[in-house]
Amino acid sequence: MIRFNQAMAAAALLFAVPTAASALGIQIVNVSSTGATPTFLNNGDEITFDLRLENPTNVAVNGLDVVVSGYDIGNTTNNISSGLELVGGSVATGAFNTTLPAPGEGNFNGLENLVTSPVNVWAPNAQNPQPVRTQLFGGIDLAPHSGSGLLDRGIADGSTGAGDVHFRVTYRLNTLGIGAAAQNLVLSFGTLTQFGHVAIGPGGAEIPFSNATFALTIVPEPGTALLMGLGLAALASRRR
Repeated sequence: MIRFNQAMAAAALLFAVPTAASALGIQIVNVSSTGATPTFLNNGDEITFDLRLENPTNVAVNGLDVVVSGYDIGNTTNNISSGLELVGGSVATGAFNTTLPAPGEGNFNGLENLVTSPVNVWAPNAQNPQPVRTQLFGGIDLAPHSGSGLLDRGIADGSTGAGDVHFRVTYRLNTLGIGAAAQNLVLSFGTLTQFGHVAIGPGGAEIPFSNATFALTIVPEPGTALLMGLGLAALASRRR
């Protein structure tokens, strides 16, 4: 069962506040983990993020990509350097409605999300090696959308203004083959300009978007040789 350590998550969420609370951006609403704390994962642990888009100043949005990045380094293969594997999640069907859609409708006059579930994206590029990242939202429209983000139907078909969220994404740590050293990661949720994941306003101009971040440490499972060595050492000590 997923356990949530409120104290540790509250500390970690200090890293998760968008840089400008009044701007178009994304907020981490909740973090849960099967590990001892959400900020420290061992092999096999899962971590889940609930996220909500926000647009309190009603910025006009014609296009938006939202991705999760920071858990992989750019490479010419799609092997994930941290061992964090996408295992599930849900996404809203639209965002920035100015009228709350009826239950079950998903989207009324907001920007439609063409992404139907969290999906890892990556493409081979020898000149500019790409990291694997997880796409949560992808939408483009000739008409602008300027809702606050609080009149949308979330992943549970509730109002985002009443506690529902736009996105939920879950990762599992699989450290097989990634080495024995612990890794300190800073996950980023939002746009990623260098790989074309941006927010677009009227006329096709790129507009600012405030990302959220979350810091965590991953610890690989001890290697077979190390475990064998520890076992032999324990056996030797018992024989003395």
